[in-house]
Amino acid sequence: MTLAAGAAMVVFFTTDVCDQQLAANGSVVRVCRHPQMTDPPMVVLGLVILVLLGVFFSEVSGFGITLKRQVEEARSTAQEAIRETRQVEARHQETADDLADGVREALSRAQPAGPAVVPASADPVDQLAARYNEIRWTMSSGQARTQAMSDVVDDMIRLLRGARDFDVESHLRSEDRGMRLAAAAYLYANPDPAWGRRLAEAAVSEDKPFNEYWALKALREVFRGNCEFLDEETRGLLERRKHELLPGNDRAKQIANLLRDCPARRGGRAAA
Repeated sequence: MTLAAGAAMVVFFTTDVCDQQLAANGSVVRVCRHPQMTDPPMVVLGLVILVLLGVFFSEVSGFGITLKRQVEEARSTAQEAIRETRQVEARHQETADDLADGVREALSRAQPAGPAVVPASADPVDQLAARYNEIRWTMSSGQARTQAMSDVVDDMIRLLRGARDFDVESHLRSEDRGMRLAAAAYLYANPDPAWGRRLAEAAVSEDKPFNEYWALKALREVFRGNCEFLDEETRGLLERRKHELLPGNDRAKQIANLLRDCPARRGGRAAA
């Protein structure tokens, strides 16, 4: 189209327009001149050129928008691929860590010399916490292990519902994953918004996805009907964690559901 417009311009400036005119002495003479912009053919040609240029630049503009969109989509796809790769690496690392923990525990139990072995606790919560750890150490990652760990959580919830002498703080701060899971189970069964911020901090700092998932489930129960306890700092903490997770991830969904239940505040009050 630019070639056509250029050719038209060349024709305009190089072609003469000739016609015959009657001279004063009555003879017919041939008079030639360059085209003028006011000539009807030139007006038509000019309109054609404008239309062609308009179409050309529209196509260029459209191509630029399309190219920009494609670049943005490619960047988004690349970022998602990077997150997925990191998630896979994290799962592999989790399996390796669980195996290492299990080996260390087995070696500590098999020491022939050393301090007397502490007898197993008679507390049913401690027993369930130990059972959870054992599942992590001895079962390979997969649906069967997830179901076995879920069964332990269900037992914890049934056992702890209505319990009055449970030390939430010590369990949340415990280095034992089973004990921290028990804290999440307790707050799931006995929601208390006073523990909301502390539970959120514990959830996002968990080193195991299963523990984090249940801490987030408990957190949603804690804030259910108590959104005024969800302060902006805790909300920001959860939003940042949600951004770190893959879209569609079960933990990301828990955070999204919680934030949907408790919309951001406007004017100092929780949004309705």
